[in-house]
Amino acid sequence: MPYRNEYASGDSLWRLVNSESVKDFEGVIRRGGPGEAAAPPRTLTPPRGHDRITRIIVIDGSTVSSAVRSGYPGAEAALLQLAAVVIDLTALREIPAGSIPRPSVMREMEDCTTLDAVLPGRNVVRRDVADDTPRQFFRFTIHDVLAGRRVDSEHETLVETMRAITPAHGRFRCPAEDCNEIIPAVEGSARCPCLRQELLFETDSLRLHERFEDHGSSAQAYTATQQVVEHLAMINIMRIFERRGWWSAFRTTAFVMDGSLVVYGMPAWLKSHLQAEVTRLHDRVVERGGPGVLLFGIEKSGMFLDHLRALDQSDPNGPRAGIAAGSALAPDREYTHRHIVLRGPDARAHGHVTDYGRRVMYKNSLGQHSVVMTPIVNEQGNNRDCVDEAAFPRLGEALDIMDEFSTYLYEDGFAPLVRAHAHAAIPLRTGIGILTQLFEEG
Repeated sequence: MPYRNEYASGDSLWRLVNSESVKDFEGVIRRGGPGEAAAPPRTLTPPRGHDRITRIIVIDGSTVSSAVRSGYPGAEAALLQLAAVVIDLTALREIPAGSIPRPSVMREMEDCTTLDAVLPGRNVVRRDVADDTPRQFFRFTIHDVLAGRRVDSEHETLVETMRAITPAHGRFRCPAEDCNEIIPAVEGSARCPCLRQELLFETDSLRLHERFEDHGSSAQAYTATQQVVEHLAMINIMRIFERRGWWSAFRTTAFVMDGSLVVYGMPAWLKSHLQAEVTRLHDRVVERGGPGVLLFGIEKSGMFLDHLRALDQSDPNGPRAGIAAGSALAPDREYTHRHIVLRGPDARAHGHVTDYGRRVMYKNSLGQHSVVMTPIVNEQGNNRDCVDEAAFPRLGEALDIMDEFSTYLYEDGFAPLVRAHAHAAIPLRTGIGILTQLFEEG
């Protein structure tokens, strides 16, 4: 590793150029040329122009981490903020096309609930807990965040939502060092038979602490915590609709995630439970004569979006000239494995472990690109070889919304996400300032 402000001089390049490992490297970038092309992704044409959605509920979260002043060098903490924004589309549609509404007008048509927390990192402990460790403090904070936060004051907490949708899950290994005890489902807190851990929490089953770093940044743990909070908050909100009997509201409400319907990393086991809960709610809405749940995630980056941009490239006409506006492309398993995420022909489908939704690559009526992910709620969706329209519930309505509320304010922008970002995003300098002030005052 170089010293600060020390840069590579190039003295080692001649060795690398003549290195046997460089000469013998056989890797190539597979380009998926016409000679090996699978059938193109299927173009979906779901019914469009349904009854207009009157309400969008958007979930978005953000984190900012920074080194903070403490008794030890390199101490770290992070700010986590989540916003659940309800946007009245009826009022939004009354704004004349092409005009820019005043901020006060936008605030009048939005209702926002925010959840926030400070997540500790390395070398940060609780002042009133003897022999505390940063990892124990992190685990305590995760439980405190999920058990103590409510999207609605009269509804269940996020940990109660997790408990409700994972009744048969919750076994985890004791977090104490050198203990291999497997802990059965815990409600609240408990103690391990090894007696070496202060307390065990039911949120330890998320295994977020396994990404906590004692000697470096815990950025992965913070990001994993954010995704868990986002997905549980969305399920929590849909369960509010069920609890209060708002079945007709499911017809006119779109639930939108900023990002994928995916759970990565240690808490990926939640994926199957999230999918089962969305399926249960979807089926209950259908049983009452409704169209099911309209839930979708929007990917603003990633391999699928990169592939869509490549498909939309025309040699004679340039970018965004290769496919027609309004095209919705659904890649099946074979196409995905050969052209997007290279995997063997017999491999399990990409996202089998992590994804509770299916992707559609969409070029909207204005030529904007997005990847829309709808939930898996039936056998067609579970079959990654199936790209029938039945595999993508209420896709036509999702695409109508993407058309109607796209914005040129940002490349491939979607106005409801822009508003959610405004409530959830933590300005970097301000966030670092808050953390610094917090620990200096402590």
